[in-house]
Amino acid sequence: MPVVRLHPLLPKVCRLVSGAGLLVLAAFTAGCAAAPFAGPGTLHVTLTATAKCNSCGKPTGFPLTYRVLQVTDASVVNGMTLTQLWDKEATLLGAKLLDSREAFIDPGQSSELPITRKPGATAVIVVGNFCRSRGNCWYYAQSLETSAIVKLTAGADCLSAEK
Repeated sequence: MPVVRLHPLLPKVCRLVSGAGLLVLAAFTAGCAAAPFAGPGTLHVTLTATAKCNSCGKPTGFPLTYRVLQVTDASVVNGMTLTQLWDKEATLLGAKLLDSREAFIDPGQSSELPITRKPGATAVIVVGNFCRSRGNCWYYAQSLETSAIVKLTAGADCLSAEK
């Protein structure tokens, strides 16, 4: 059986190449973690909470739980109150509700929620579970024909579109 001798520099070259490959992989992975993938079927909901977000009439804010609803018709919430809708979305909206995603945000923070767009969705409704809401601004509806990007501010008792 013949003996094969390797060049003495071969182990060092292999370590160098594998180390460089790991560095490239780490850089690529870190870059992907910094910016969420925005594919063609992705909705982006960005919510920025003020310091007095969901303050319940108190001097400081409290965390806000919110839901992003994908629907076939945004008018389904017209005339409803937050109490009527919250935790009853599936029953009240029926087949017009295609998906619901829940998240929360702390006062003074910002959150981006990438969501896969459901087939047939024509609008997105963001519902804030405020402890004390004003009028009907506890929700914000946006047509997906306009944009797949929703940027909102959550204040003391209301959601409003960022400009």
